[in-house]
Amino acid sequence: MSRMWQRFADFLHTANLIPLVVLVSGYHYFQALRSHDPVLVAVPIALFVDLLHFRTVQRAVKSDEGAWKVTAVFTTLLAFGLQWMFYNRPGEGGALLWWQVILFASIVPVGLAIMAWHHQQQEQEQITDWQALIAAAEQRAAQMQEAAATAHERATQAQREAAAADERAEKMQTQAEEAQARAGEVQGRLVKAQQEAAAAHERAEQMQREAEAGRARADEVQRQLADVQVRAEEVQSRLEQVQAEAEQMQAKLDQLQAVNKAWQALNPETQTLALFNARLLTAQDAAAALGVHVSTVRRKAKLLNGSQQSL
Repeated sequence: MSRMWQRFADFLHTANLIPLVVLVSGYHYFQALRSHDPVLVAVPIALFVDLLHFRTVQRAVKSDEGAWKVTAVFTTLLAFGLQWMFYNRPGEGGALLWWQVILFASIVPVGLAIMAWHHQQQEQEQITDWQALIAAAEQRAAQMQEAAATAHERATQAQREAAAADERAEKMQTQAEEAQARAGEVQGRLVKAQQEAAAAHERAEQMQREAEAGRARADEVQRQLADVQVRAEEVQSRLEQVQAEAEQMQAKLDQLQAVNKAWQALNPETQTLALFNARLLTAQDAAAALGVHVSTVRRKAKLLNGSQQSL
């Protein structure tokens, strides 16, 4: 029940009853003209006056130019005169009072101008909404580009840290090699001292302890070197992850920019037809925006849809 009520509310908000009004007013004009013209003449003149009034009022509202406004006032007075002739004739209940004739004769000419103004405002609101959506997409693209630049900067910083860690690892490796060289030198002196004499046994033992201490320091340096290498590999892994994220964000940014560029390259007619194909505009709104008939909009939209599928 609530869905049906919402559909009814949407119909009251967006329904275009102008074609129905044109048909009714055309009948009124025909009734006013047939007393002086034959049917074959009265019908075309009635349709001509009706369409002339509607198209002129629509153009005056859309262009907002003084010449069109004056022409719209003239056609409104012309339509009002024919409506006056129709309602001034006696009906089944007799003749209407003068103020009733004015009221009835004003409904279609004045109401048609007001409805044209409503449709123009609604079309302007839809254009404003689309411009807001495009601006939001451009803002998101700028934010993604800024995020990509930040990720690139983080990747560069991580790369500098990895280079510094490699430099420290090389320095510690050099120190380990020097320590191993010193340990070998001490071992050689120990062997030489053992071969010289038993009297130097105490000194040889002292040198042996120094050699063991040197090997312990070398082992400690080796462990520190292994820890540094592990940290360097972790930093390198984080760097690769950050670079992959930056490439993904750049690809998404390129896609958004390509879509926005393709949309901006379309002319206003193609954009309106594309909105109609996407069911974001009705055929009547698209026809009003392009100034053509509804059948022309459907035909061009079908051709545009077919060209897009072939691509």
